[in-house]
Amino acid sequence: MKIQGVEDVNAFLNPTINHCEPEDLFNNIDVAAITLKKHLDSDSVIDLIVDPDCDGYSSSAVMYQYLKEIKPNTKVNVYIKSGKVHGLKDVIDSVLNADSALVIIPDAGTGDGKQCTKLYESGREVIILDHHSITPKNNPAIIINNQLSERVTDKAMTGVGVVYKFISYLDRVYKTNSVEKYIDLVAFGMIGDRASMRNLQTRYLVLEGVKQLKSKQRGYNKLLKIMVDKQMYSMNNKVTINGIGFYINPLVNSMIRLGSQEDKEILFRAMCNSNEKLMRKVRGKGEALMSIQEYALRACESTNRKQRTETEKSAEALVEEINKYNLDKLPILVCNAKGDVDSNSTGLIANKLADKYQRPCLLLRSKKNKKNEDVCGGSGRGSDKCEIEDFNKWCTDTKLFTFVEGHPNAFGCEIPTDKTGDLFSLLSKMPSINEPTYHVMGEYEAKDLNLELVRQVGKCDYLWGSDINEPLFYISKVPVNKYNLYLVGKKQNRIEFEYHGIKFVKMTKGSSLAKEYKDIIELSDNLTFTVVGRFGIDYRNGKIPQVLIEDYTYEESKETIGFNFG
Repeated sequence: MKIQGVEDVNAFLNPTINHCEPEDLFNNIDVAAITLKKHLDSDSVIDLIVDPDCDGYSSSAVMYQYLKEIKPNTKVNVYIKSGKVHGLKDVIDSVLNADSALVIIPDAGTGDGKQCTKLYESGREVIILDHHSITPKNNPAIIINNQLSERVTDKAMTGVGVVYKFISYLDRVYKTNSVEKYIDLVAFGMIGDRASMRNLQTRYLVLEGVKQLKSKQRGYNKLLKIMVDKQMYSMNNKVTINGIGFYINPLVNSMIRLGSQEDKEILFRAMCNSNEKLMRKVRGKGEALMSIQEYALRACESTNRKQRTETEKSAEALVEEINKYNLDKLPILVCNAKGDVDSNSTGLIANKLADKYQRPCLLLRSKKNKKNEDVCGGSGRGSDKCEIEDFNKWCTDTKLFTFVEGHPNAFGCEIPTDKTGDLFSLLSKMPSINEPTYHVMGEYEAKDLNLELVRQVGKCDYLWGSDINEPLFYISKVPVNKYNLYLVGKKQNRIEFEYHGIKFVKMTKGSSLAKEYKDIIELSDNLTFTVVGRFGIDYRNGKIPQVLIEDYTYEESKETIGFNFG
């Protein structure tokens, strides 16, 4: 923790409700509460705009359920977007034609001054519950935004966190105690939007939500419960921040990106704890009646498979281009996302290329901007295997980009077409990358590595999240006899060996390691490995301490290494 810049380690390990800031610190929260109560008391029709990402869906799901809890007969028009546009821009005409008196926009809207002005001119009022750092220009809406509230110190909180704070305030207004039942959705949304786990308030709320999902009841939200149950094996039989981020959020994200409009609406209703039953075709069983949550899970699994297939196909097309033009000779990959590249998964494809080539990647496509100028826009993804630790900052510091918006190593960007030559010129002057760079927290010789050390670090898997990276370790001189080296898994995608009771595991997500395994065992009977990996515990197989190998090298050993029969 100290190495990663955590100053108060005890508070970081044990955040409490005392680290939460009062809701009153938010600008306009009192005005928003009065306005909402006025419309609920007047039986006004309310419009709810659902932003197209995990944070947006969870924000609106919390807000919708709370409105229905306070006043069940309230009519709420829910707007599920068909595309990826944030805020009001793509739904303003539909909203203006509706019969609503109040519009609520969670997780967006701060920059939609023109659209909000139109709504006010039509006689409506608008409440915005946002976290984006945008300066509102002539926006008449009632804006609750942690970035714009000077007394709020938690700038890590995302849209669903701001909604949580608003309904916490409303709990006091209505003298209810409802907010805590939504804490699992709060955790899901903030993890999905990569909220910094350094802030103690955000950390506390996320860990409380994870705690709910870890319980036997799996929290209040029925959709998250069924998703967590289904993904438990993939999550190593343990619910953690990274487990949710790697295995739960992608299911919902794939539906938001690739699902049909009907399935997106079903997803939202499922997230709002609907009790509906729906018919769905099940392989080998024909049509079956199931809960809307089971239906949504199966639909998300389908779009997730489709997204993985399309991402793989697009990445393969780009690999051909990279090889053709020797783009991997540069320290940063800059690729042209042509027509054969899936536009719905630009970030995922860029991430796949960054992993494959172990360097940052910019995946851009030519387009016209609002001023009808030629630009290249797309996604940037950093790599933890290079010396550029904040790729967003690197791009911003070049002064070549029109904008770079998002997280340090996952962001959207745009560069004028006539500046791309300057970008390539800059890259050509940078040192080339011949080998990956690993940022490790400690170095050990295998003989000095013990079970308890690996076990203790492995128990800390609940700590890691955005801005708090799971640590890597460098382990040298690991002796292995080839008869204690195993190729396992149906897809032969895992190589395992053991040393002093510690299991070492090299694993891929699908591609076979058979050739790699053959090369190793043909080198020599006795081998010495050098490993970079993470310490963990295999909760699926007897809680065995293990080193999850990120990378390794091996060489022939002159020493005879014993092995076990059977």
